[in-house]
Amino acid sequence: MGRKNLLDYSIEDIEHFFDSIELKSFNYTKIRDIINDNRKELNITSRRTVNSVLKYLIKKNLLFLNTIINSSNEQEQIYTWKTQDEYTVISGIKNDAYYAFYSALFLHGLTLQIPKTLYLNSERSIPLNSDGENLLTQKAIDVAFNKPQRKSKTFFKYNAKKIIITNGKYTEKLGVYPIQILKNNSTKFYYCTDLERTLIDISVRPVYSGGVFEVLEAYKSAKEKIDILLMKEYIEELNYTYPYEQIIGFYLEKAGYNNDQVQIFDVPKEYDLYLTYEIRNKLFNPKWKIYYPKGMEG
Repeated sequence: MGRKNLLDYSIEDIEHFFDSIELKSFNYTKIRDIINDNRKELNITSRRTVNSVLKYLIKKNLLFLNTIINSSNEQEQIYTWKTQDEYTVISGIKNDAYYAFYSALFLHGLTLQIPKTLYLNSERSIPLNSDGENLLTQKAIDVAFNKPQRKSKTFFKYNAKKIIITNGKYTEKLGVYPIQILKNNSTKFYYCTDLERTLIDISVRPVYSGGVFEVLEAYKSAKEKIDILLMKEYIEELNYTYPYEQIIGFYLEKAGYNNDQVQIFDVPKEYDLYLTYEIRNKLFNPKWKIYYPKGMEG
């Protein structure tokens, strides 16, 4: 009989700890900090190195090592606890990131497309000055929306998926909750924007959401599920520079929401706004003061 590993005496404590926490996917820095910060609860002495603990847990098939490729074509490792579920693996790429935009649409069942590109949003660590304090002019809006929408250049690859990391404004994770998904007779939890926050985000960043026609379809699919008043609270708290209420109201009306719901976003309008960037064949909706692509007339 081989010599017993001293970690065998700690395995019940280790397993109980990792089973009890919501997080199941970690980059090396994250899992290193978790182990070092919780050694007493894990029953792991300070003499035991983090790497030796990881090797032990991998050998026990409790922890899985997954390889991802960064935008510099370098390999990075993600550790997952008792699963190699794709969305769980990907969620560990960036600490405290959450699924948003088209990925949130998919997780909420608002699109039938199987996405090949996933979106994780990582908020800035500190709030910027209130966007509402910035000076806004019609000329500035026209110039901005006639340029390409800015897109993140930070990405990773895992299996056949491309993962875009967006660097969103600081919101203290407004409207972000664990969403429960049943996959292969097992329940998975992913941190994701809720339905109301998702509809706001895809309206603001259609480039991460399949484009404006896909956004409109999402509004139609969400019609019986959405809390319009909560959505209004969110948009006020997000306090964007641009009056995105106009865009949301436009989508609500186009998607056939009832008049009471639409009116919640029918606020006084000072500026003409654009549904998306670089619209070539555009039409104008005078009620919402929105320029939108030809093909949305109906």
